[in-house]
Amino acid sequence: SDVALRQGLEQRQKQWTALQAKHQQQQRWMRDKARTEAWQPALIALSHLLPEQAWLAQLRFQQSTLSLTGYAATLPALAALDPALRQMPGFTPGAPGEMRQDAQGRWLFSWTLNRKESADADPS
Repeated sequence: SDVALRQGLEQRQKQWTALQAKHQQQQRWMRDKARTEAWQPALIALSHLLPEQAWLAQLRFQQSTLSLTGYAATLPALAALDPALRQMPGFTPGAPGEMRQDAQGRWLFSWTLNRKESADADPS
């Protein structure tokens, strides 16, 4: 009976360990999902602020800096980026990066935005 009891206990411990691992995995998934969802308002605001003839090719967030790379179809659209990005809620604009015209006549741009400390929910 001791052997059966020990085997039952070992089986319960394995089940408990597996259940804990599954729970931890689910908690990580929920945290990751919440971080991803926290970006939705910022990305919607950014999409509304971009001039109509400008679009993004890449977004990257690292250590409180949001890096944007994209294209503007016209020089006025490129010029409208600076005042538009200054209105981005939760961010302050950094220095503009590279700006050049490509072979198709589009303006390639890169920009950085720095996350404000007061909005430091860090959805990275």
